[in-house]
Amino acid sequence: MSRRVPSVWEFPQKRDNPGMELDDPWRYARPDLAGHYVARLLDAPARPLAVFGPRQIGKTYFLTHDLREHAEQAGLRPIYVDLWSQADPLGAINTALTTVLRALALRLGETAVTRVGALGISVGMAPPAALAPVADPAAWMAAQFAELRRLEPDRPVLMMLDEAQTLARSGRGDAAMKAVRALFNAHPGGLLLLLTGSSKSQLLALVGDHSRTAFKLAAQVDFPLLGMGFLGFVAQRYRLATGRDVALADLDWTFTQLLHRPGELIDFIRYWIADVPGTELRAALAGFQARTQPQAAFEQRWAALVPLQQALLQALAQGAKPFAQSTRLALAARLGLEGPLPGGTLSRALQALEDEHLLVREDRGRYALADAQLQAWLLQQMPPSAGAPGREAPSAG
Repeated sequence: MSRRVPSVWEFPQKRDNPGMELDDPWRYARPDLAGHYVARLLDAPARPLAVFGPRQIGKTYFLTHDLREHAEQAGLRPIYVDLWSQADPLGAINTALTTVLRALALRLGETAVTRVGALGISVGMAPPAALAPVADPAAWMAAQFAELRRLEPDRPVLMMLDEAQTLARSGRGDAAMKAVRALFNAHPGGLLLLLTGSSKSQLLALVGDHSRTAFKLAAQVDFPLLGMGFLGFVAQRYRLATGRDVALADLDWTFTQLLHRPGELIDFIRYWIADVPGTELRAALAGFQARTQPQAAFEQRWAALVPLQQALLQALAQGAKPFAQSTRLALAARLGLEGPLPGGTLSRALQALEDEHLLVREDRGRYALADAQLQAWLLQQMPPSAGAPGREAPSAG
């Protein structure tokens, strides 16, 4: 009698989760790394920890799962804030604090004794009074954090600011940075800070520029890419679902093709199992990439750019140095202008592309595309003859 192979949906499930969150059979936990980060923060609570890593390599999932869980086990109150594409970063931090305080108030309201009857039986319950909002966002953050510390005086807060390099920008980002730093200084030992960033140069501008009043004492580490342990876990999931083996070397090659993005590798394996079972791996990957290639999204974003921004993106995709004389001459020629493109015009175009998260600043005067898939798409739109940065290329539209 042949053994029935369980489907992809029949992996063993843990049953010890008391909350509403479903267990994820594809989750690859990294408790050792989480423990290492928490230990570093507790060992030097006056020193924030800055973690660098490209987008989509698993940082956010690690923060919201492994690090959050380990922090709770260590007696900390973890608070996660995603600052990516946030027009109001301080507002995002305040929203996260408000959410924690509301949940805490509900829990405390279930145990707060307000009245005991004559026989010691009748008990009345009432939650703590809600804070009155403060108009100034920095003051409102300080008030909410002080209330959180009052309610949990023995539980330090671990604030995880994801994509914190946005705080290095002028305007609201700079105001949020100063407010967070003031809060950090006002609560020594009561607030631990972990900052992550997908742009190493921008995060270094926040934590490593000693000319700025920011977080210049932050420890700086690189977020490690997932390796053979993760690939072995994926191979095991594949074998459990199909009864077949996949070589780790083949998975390693596939992971490289998917730019070491764990979410995409898992999506591919699920596609391979459920949609094209039995297909050779490379053929399955080609089908997966054809289905998931974000062509439409790239074309839409491209069409929204002005001609200078389009020309600049294509030049950078080819490795051009934006402020080089040859690049500025080529850009001006493409736009029908005389002489090299003015530096101010070029700087404004670069800033606009950075604000749209299409570029990241790697160093002074050096930029790179934020998405490797976007870079590949841009190069595909250019004819083989377009070898020099800034040379005329057809519109993708």
